[in-house]
Amino acid sequence: MIRHICIVFTAMMVCACLWAGGAAGAETLWDSDLSEKIEILKNDPRGPFQEINWFCPDGKILPAKTPCPSGKGIQHGRLKSWVRSLEQEKGIYLDTVLAGTPQDRAWDAGTRYSRLKQYALLQYLISADDGWIFRKARFHRGAVQAEDEDKWGGLFLTQILASPQTCFKNYFLAREACRVIPHVNRNKTRLQSIRSASKAISEKDPGFMALRIKIHGQPEFRDLGMVKTYRDENEARMDAEQARRFKTLIRDLDAEYKVSPADLLDAVLARNSLKNKRFSMAVSCLKESRGALESRRFCPDETAPNPYADMADLLLKIRKELPGVPENIRLPLLDASLELERVLMMTVSNWQPETLGQLLTKNLVLAKAAAGCGYIESWEWDAFNQYQPISLEKEADFTGVRLKTEQVRRVVDWGTAMVTTVYGPEISLFSTFESKARGFSDDRIRSSILLPFGQSAGALGQAVQNISGITHMVPQGVEKGGLRGMNPGLAFGTLILVEEGKRPLEIEAKNIYLFRHIPSNLKPLSGVISVSEGNPVSHVQLLARNLGIPNAAVTPRVFGQLSALAGQKILFAVSQRGRVVIKTESQMTTEETALVTKKARSTALFTVPVDRINLDQVHPVLLSVARAKDSGRICGPKAANLGQLKFRFPAAVGEGIILPFGIFRKHMDQPMPGTAGTYWQFLTRVLTAPDQDETARIASLATLQAAIKTMPFLPGFEKELNALFKTALGDALGEVPVFIRSDTNMEDIKEFTGAGLNLTLFNIRDRQLILDGIREVWASPYSERSYLWRQKYLSNPANVFPSILLLPSVNVQRSGVIITHGILSGHPEDITVAFSRGVGGAVDGQTAESFLLTAKGEDIMTQPARETKAVRTPAQGGVVKEWVDLDTPVLSALDRQKIRELVSTVRSTLPGTPGIEGQGPFDIEMGFYNDAIRLFQVRPFMENKRAGMTNYLLRLDMGYEEPDSISLERQL
Repeated sequence: MIRHICIVFTAMMVCACLWAGGAAGAETLWDSDLSEKIEILKNDPRGPFQEINWFCPDGKILPAKTPCPSGKGIQHGRLKSWVRSLEQEKGIYLDTVLAGTPQDRAWDAGTRYSRLKQYALLQYLISADDGWIFRKARFHRGAVQAEDEDKWGGLFLTQILASPQTCFKNYFLAREACRVIPHVNRNKTRLQSIRSASKAISEKDPGFMALRIKIHGQPEFRDLGMVKTYRDENEARMDAEQARRFKTLIRDLDAEYKVSPADLLDAVLARNSLKNKRFSMAVSCLKESRGALESRRFCPDETAPNPYADMADLLLKIRKELPGVPENIRLPLLDASLELERVLMMTVSNWQPETLGQLLTKNLVLAKAAAGCGYIESWEWDAFNQYQPISLEKEADFTGVRLKTEQVRRVVDWGTAMVTTVYGPEISLFSTFESKARGFSDDRIRSSILLPFGQSAGALGQAVQNISGITHMVPQGVEKGGLRGMNPGLAFGTLILVEEGKRPLEIEAKNIYLFRHIPSNLKPLSGVISVSEGNPVSHVQLLARNLGIPNAAVTPRVFGQLSALAGQKILFAVSQRGRVVIKTESQMTTEETALVTKKARSTALFTVPVDRINLDQVHPVLLSVARAKDSGRICGPKAANLGQLKFRFPAAVGEGIILPFGIFRKHMDQPMPGTAGTYWQFLTRVLTAPDQDETARIASLATLQAAIKTMPFLPGFEKELNALFKTALGDALGEVPVFIRSDTNMEDIKEFTGAGLNLTLFNIRDRQLILDGIREVWASPYSERSYLWRQKYLSNPANVFPSILLLPSVNVQRSGVIITHGILSGHPEDITVAFSRGVGGAVDGQTAESFLLTAKGEDIMTQPARETKAVRTPAQGGVVKEWVDLDTPVLSALDRQKIRELVSTVRSTLPGTPGIEGQGPFDIEMGFYNDAIRLFQVRPFMENKRAGMTNYLLRLDMGYEEPDSISLERQL
């Protein structure tokens, strides 16, 4: 089992295709027509505007030279008609004029505040692309009136902040609104403009790249002098456009840094809003420590005033007190918060820890600042902060230090995920016609406190890794600190780069893939390297662990470095303790070459057991009479094990109906249209024909799938099924919404889990849809993806039989997966939990709320939920997605205690039960309905033990022994 050592994770985590409420990695269709129109607007002197008009209170729109008779109108640009039509047709807003906009359109909960977020995205594109569609329109006099925008913005922000619920539930977005919406005294950060100008300069002058990296990664006051020097030395070879860019960059750098951080802080602390008594102590402490900001190298002892800690305290204090302060100071307080973040970003690089304890302290301070700025939810900060396995004393338990280090890295991930989650839908929308929109998340993250936090967390991870003695083996030019081993295993193949926003035409099993984010619908492959590690109990991760596919997470920086190896054959190995080896073919030793060659020749195929199968059971069976011993005999393990659970936990499992293997097999004996034989004969011929190539076999299986989906039911089947619905489920077929679950005999055998390979249909109520769904689920094992997984690993793929489990829908409030083993800790007595709001949580690539429940009684949150839509199953059938907030945890402390009690019972009763494979660990799918547990599935948790057991992988971990304790005064 991997023992995760915290590695460098910077704050940048960009995935433009990640959006809340949809599967990560979802592809977007390019709108070439709109893209062409956007390019035309960039060179249009009026940009998106048709003309300048007066907009009167009575609704009249008058020419620019005809003011409103009342004298109370506002003047601004009017959009071209086709640009306006985008709002209704596609939900796209390309208007930077806010004045006159109704508040409910700008703060629209029904669209998840899309208008506001698109405004932020517009501001980014204007900065990043030289004005974007306003490139020429910026000089169109009267198009935007600053005074009207400031007046509207102030009223709008005051109104939305009047709601304490907004201040609490939507703190991050409310603060973002104050950042981007024009209003008097707003925080006018220039970091976005600085980043955009330096990027444009380096694209034309590669010699400026080092300075660009410095400005983007560690912005500080010294940048101004270095940029001026570079400009002076290279001015002679610049054209007018490049000279203009340097002028803009120098102007913004000068404006950003001409006032000292200490003076900026004084201005913040002088705000009337901070004179409220709730902030008096925090302000007083910060005033006392303010002088230390002038230090160019700050390294405090235990008693010295620490302005960085005091700023973090005040940031968190503002957040917590905002809902309860008078309405008239809420906007000024958020402005103060934005200014504090700016000062902290400008100065925190001066804090240069010299010992491990000081570095740990700095990270805890920055985690608090991230919470204060809204990048993590308040309850997430509490969950992180309450788990304190160490005290900042001279000597500490090393395991505690390592675990806290891992948690620090995770908080950085939580913060970056907040940005991508909130803005993801708008980025995805704009990416259909403007590729530059994909850079927004990166820019927003790097313009926040998450940038120095990520760098500090990386330094802490590197320090702890060095103490552990574990180092990675990677090609020259690849940073060793930027990798983290996930699943153990060894692979050899061509490294394929999956570029952001694109997908390869075909995943090939022999290749190793480099992803920014792992797609949820993954075909067989040899290895996975990704920026985002994903949910540890998603179907993809379960398959990877089960089949010994090595998997490593990397920083975005290392992602770029590894991209240079794309197209080359590499050795990729991950040890049990997370050590990563990446070698090009020319760097491999003789032993390694022989190892991968031998491995390719000796790969064993698994066999689906059919010796016990009973195809004579040709009538539906009630779930309540099934037991685990029936798995592989009359039905698959889902139904058999759930029947066992119903016997053991009758109140937690509802009644259901099983359609055994025999029903499917009997239906397959019918004549297949268009052939000379039966469905079964066609299937057998396709899967056993030795001379049929893969492409032809897949095409034949597609024909079989289509035929099964229209296969007639045998006489009496529908009548018998309807009778069972009435007696067992309480009403006729078509009146009870059900889940239709595939349950094959190939799932959850000792060597192969098969998780997620076949079809489940959600909440089907209509009679005909249920009948069609049964045929569709019967056909699903013959899909290309399911077949490829089986054919790669099974010796007898023709002996796969589907049964079906019909379960009445339960509209659970939260659902997920439990593994009765500590996946992240490696301890068999720990419990891994991943839950989402709504139905079907945690198993489809969702960013689920994940916990490690330790045997010591600690509940360690490893990842908060970042899904802003939950699946619900209404009584009329079908599924709907509802917006949900993230301001509270998915699982309460009482929920987690109930999970502990359930696991204790499962561990004591299931091992040894006839038909239950092994002694555990177990994989349990369940939900909470009105706070009561509802069980949906239990199966053995399959993990390929051979993946990390080769001598080669074992030797990678030899010689690394963690110390029992570590001095926090240890020098870095």
